[in-house]
Amino acid sequence: MTYSIVVRSGGVYGGLVVPRVRPSFKVSNSELIEFLRDRLRDREDAADRPLATVYVPDPAGNYNVLVSYEYPTPHDVPAGDVLIRVPKGVYARFQPNGDYHDPSEDVWAQVDDATASAEITRAYREEIEIWSGPTELELFISILV
Repeated sequence: MTYSIVVRSGGVYGGLVVPRVRPSFKVSNSELIEFLRDRLRDREDAADRPLATVYVPDPAGNYNVLVSYEYPTPHDVPAGDVLIRVPKGVYARFQPNGDYHDPSEDVWAQVDDATASAEITRAYREEIEIWSGPTELELFISILV
């Protein structure tokens, strides 16, 4: 397990939403999430932009997931997309280390290990997967410091 602690600046994300999920590799690899990623990749302005999967908690303790792109301002988000603003925060940054064949399963297993061993304490705020390519993944887990 390897991770680094980073401060991530805030960002504006716009895309397609799936309500009431639990952050995990099973959600990240689900057919519905893959379908939404494909819809975003089909857009004219997609051209090699990293895709983000943003897990957003609601007041009831559930999570909604936004399959999205990051945008410079809210005005740049396409009409009809769901828009969220993720605030600046402290995150544990995970990347695949090769323990699992699937990059998503790899990073989420590292999160489980780091949490179980008390190396990190999750804040249960926004958590972000950044896909820069089919196997290039960074997972940012909000943590308490």
